[in-house]
Amino acid sequence: MKKIILMISVIVIGLIFYSLFESENINSLGGNFKELAFERNENNTGPIQRIYAYSIEDTLWSEMQKHADLLPHTKYGTTEVYYFLDNKISELQLKLSLKGINQEAKSKCIAHAIKNGQSRLMFKKNPF
Repeated sequence: MKKIILMISVIVIGLIFYSLFESENINSLGGNFKELAFERNENNTGPIQRIYAYSIEDTLWSEMQKHADLLPHTKYGTTEVYYFLDNKISELQLKLSLKGINQEAKSKCIAHAIKNGQSRLMFKKNPF
């Protein structure tokens, strides 16, 4: 009886580790995502806003959507992500604030994603 319980325990632990290493994460996505900027409000009593800016090598829409979906979010808060092509914008041209990105960067933005507190993702191609 002890051998059966031990075998079942080993199988369950093995399945847990297998699913842990085989699950999709941000590092396993194609496109070579690079974080350009990050902003977060420091107000811990209200909704938490996170705003990210990433560069990507190519317009891989499905990969961008998966990437935005894997980013953290907070209940009743929002997470916004702006995507740019690698060769179109530098960190110096980008000014990120809780109101979004600057006008110069908007013209170079290829995608924008917003994830609300209920984890619903709204993804727009060529938003501006």
